[in-house]
Amino acid sequence: MKTNILIAAVLLALISCGGEATLEQRTAALDAKKVELAKLQNEVEKMEAELLAEDPTIGTKEDVGILVEVKKVTPEDFEHHFEVTGSLEAVEQANVSPEQGGQIKKIFVKEGDKVAAGTTLATLNVSVFQTNVQEIDNGIGLAQTVYNRQSRLWEQKIGSEIQYLEAKNRLEGLQKQKETLLARMAMSTVKAPFTGIVDIIHQKEGELAAPGQPLITLVNMTEMKVKADVSENYVQAVKPNAAVDVDFPSFGIKTTATIRKVSNIINPMNRTFSVEVRVPNTTGSLKPNGIATLKIKDFAVKEALVVPAISIGKDAKGAFLFVINEEEGTTKAIKKYVQTGRTSAGQTRVLEGLANGDRVVIEGYNEIANGDLVRIQE
Repeated sequence: MKTNILIAAVLLALISCGGEATLEQRTAALDAKKVELAKLQNEVEKMEAELLAEDPTIGTKEDVGILVEVKKVTPEDFEHHFEVTGSLEAVEQANVSPEQGGQIKKIFVKEGDKVAAGTTLATLNVSVFQTNVQEIDNGIGLAQTVYNRQSRLWEQKIGSEIQYLEAKNRLEGLQKQKETLLARMAMSTVKAPFTGIVDIIHQKEGELAAPGQPLITLVNMTEMKVKADVSENYVQAVKPNAAVDVDFPSFGIKTTATIRKVSNIINPMNRTFSVEVRVPNTTGSLKPNGIATLKIKDFAVKEALVVPAISIGKDAKGAFLFVINEEEGTTKAIKKYVQTGRTSAGQTRVLEGLANGDRVVIEGYNEIANGDLVRIQE
């Protein structure tokens, strides 16, 4: 044995020193390695025999299987939701302007002020109207005197009826003109149409204001609305008064609400229809034009068989799950092909292939194959 090892060592040394071994030398080296291998095998067999004598169960212990976690499938409620992004708006927000043009005489509020409905926000210069009213008042005084005298004469059958009617018509005409001027003067006072906060003052005192040109932006922050566009694919599923989950990620607020309005018209440009949801804003945390996410339920079913979506595998034959099968004292994972339905919140509804009470592998599924022995994690 030692001689064979020495021969192999000499041959290897010769080769490493650059010498080229002959066929006989290489054959001798191979025979030496075979002898060495046979010796090692004998030593292994001897050690196995000694260990077996001490413990007869060595080598006969069964495979305990791969550790997995399972879920017992039982009927449960299943809901499918979809999400859309919308924009926040104040329910009451207006760009307030005067009903007629004129120079701004006085602005009574500043940005950030809270005002009640009917509060005077600003007034325009009405000096011209006041002069006109004074002139009309003078005319009304004269017309009233003429009418009173003409009325007394008419009662005494003196004078013509035409004179009486003309005096009466002139008096009433001047009175109507005064009412019109007073109404126009009232239009020069800008009042708050609702209770809210003065957000923006667009003009300054002394500038000219005009109808339709914003003078003050007023907003009521106590109630907000979310408007969002929804794909027409969901037109049959979205109904008024349906509950929705509303998330305002920028403000760290989540709440629930109901759909107040669903548009009856589909936008031909993007094939969507609009929905509106209203939410209270008692703390004033929500701001107009903020982003909101609506989570809307479009499908629900009772007594569905549901499994984690991640536990479903796919191959050439389709979707499959590993189901626990226990028989003859062994626990195995058996591949079952299934037909799946909708997925929501990481859970998938299984339509066919599973039965009530089946135990599905939900952890360790990527480490097993069909028929593998497994251990179930307690």
